[in-house]
Formats: sequence, C-alpha cells, structure tokens
Amino acid sequence: MPHCILEASDNLLDQPDWTALLREIHGTLVATGLFREEDLKSRVFRHATFLVADGAPDRAFVTLDVQLLAGRPDDVKAQLSEALLAVLARSFPRSAEGMRLNLTVQISDLHRPSYRRQTSG
Repeated sequence: MPHCILEASDNLLDQPDWTALLREIHGTLVATGLFREEDLKSRVFRHATFLVADGAPDRAFVTLDVQLLAGRPDDVKAQLSEALLAVLARSFPRSAEGMRLNLTVQISDLHRPSYRRQTSG
C-alpha cells in the first residue's frame, strides 16, 4: 500500500520517462516516512479516447489517484496531494505552458475491512 494509478491523455506535449516518473512518485511517498518502498504499487494508463471540457485539441489531463487503506487524517492526505501535485507539475512543463492542462491528485480510501493482499516470494 499505497496503489498509485496515473492516468494521462495521449495528446500531451511532454513525453516523460513514465517509469522514472513513477520512481519519483515512489520517492516522494517514501520521503514522508509513512510508507515503505516495498509496499508501493504503481501503474500508468494513457488514454487515446478522452474528452476534456469542450474537446478542444489543446485540452489535456494528467491525474494521479493514490489509494490508501482508510484511516489517514485529512491533513496528511492534503500534504501528500500537494507534494505529488508538485511532482506532476515538474514533469509536464511544456504541456502546462502550451496547452490547457488539468493536473489533479486524489487520495482515495480503500475499505480496510474488505481489503485483502497475498504476496508470494
């Protein structure tokens, strides 16, 4: 835990090294002292079919959903969101400058009583 799900429209002007971006997200989370690197799981989904607002070709998005087991205080979630939003902003400077780019971070609670995990090896 946590699970980090990064989604982006495929029309971005920036094409970052997606694995490096996930590593930076991991590093940001580990630096808080709240998470261990071995517990982080992240993935990227790029969307060819999407619609932002009126669908103009200069509209784009990058959104990060960080799923945590329920129970973290709101102020901790807000601090995580701010730190991760800064990572996204640094990663897409051309898109932010040349497009109408929506960057978002959301911290979602997973239902602790029903969450299950099995790890091998």
